[in-house]
Amino acid sequence: LSDNRRASDSLISQMPQKPLLKPGKKIEKKQAANRHGKTATTRKGKFEKPPKKSNELVKFNEQKELTKYINANNESNFATIAQQKGGKLKALNAPPPALAPKDKLKKKGKAADDAAKDSMSEDDE
Repeated sequence: LSDNRRASDSLISQMPQKPLLKPGKKIEKKQAANRHGKTATTRKGKFEKPPKKSNELVKFNEQKELTKYINANNESNFATIAQQKGGKLKALNAPPPALAPKDKLKKKGKAADDAAKDSMSEDDE
């Protein structure tokens, strides 16, 4: 075995190595086949995916509730400090329905329409 290995090592070291590309040329990356001409969308913000294990899911939900409480508390504290100094502090929430994207309004509108129809049918009975 050692003689064969030495022979193959000597052959490998003597074989000429040719460059993969000509000088000045670059490898161009191909577009992903499943994109079909669509551009890549950049997602912003923090992605919070709940864990799949039940005990870790409980911890995750508790931590989320604690974070909500702390944020609300901090917000109210800063608002009172701002009012004491004569100013106003308003927390910006989600945009009003007029400024929300159209596709979200349609989904919400359909759900609201269905709920209204259900309540009207119950009133008729």
